[in-house]
Amino acid sequence: MTILIIIGMAILTFSFRFVPLLLTKHTNGSSKVQALLEYLPIAVLSALTVPGIFQVDADDNLVGIASGIVAVILVLIRKIPLLLVILGAVSAALIVKILTMNH
Repeated sequence: MTILIIIGMAILTFSFRFVPLLLTKHTNGSSKVQALLEYLPIAVLSALTVPGIFQVDADDNLVGIASGIVAVILVLIRKIPLLLVILGAVSAALIVKILTMNH
């Protein structure tokens, strides 16, 4: 029974994330609707990610904030691969954690 629930939730999660992508590719609606559908995945991902930045470390919010800022800066300055953005954000989090450990 548990396996069926997990599979069902995986299908629902996948469909909620994949269907907007399909809609943006095959819609011939107005330009406003097209723009809305084009930015919908980014908006949803941001809504899921930003609260997590503040919950990275319960004792020190600075860790999540620093890694979030580094990730945004890396994405805006250069269009670099996602793996390098992740490594930069994790490095920033580790540096902040090490620097604030003694305080």
